[in-house]
Amino acid sequence: MLHTGHPSAQSNRETDSTIPMFYRMRDVLRMTALSRSTLYRRIADGSFPAPVSLGGAAKGWRRTDLEEWAQNPTGFKLMESCATITSSQGAKVRKVRY
Repeated sequence: MLHTGHPSAQSNRETDSTIPMFYRMRDVLRMTALSRSTLYRRIADGSFPAPVSLGGAAKGWRRTDLEEWAQNPTGFKLMESCATITSSQGAKVRKVRY
């Protein structure tokens, strides 16, 4: 049996796969210790990431957006615009402006 990489690197990959990509409202409230009304007020003024649609009426927050906010909660800035463009090879690329 062939093992590649360090054993701790393998356990990190397994741990990363168990971390959710999206968080629901109750999880975000628990992680941030913000009230629901404060959370919505901060979303409205652009100082907290907005939820994204997960299909139907379900909404959730991207893990990466929450991690970015957690790095600098007072200096968090929402992007001004995001456009999806298609490259000449057919790949879809997002062009973001902050």
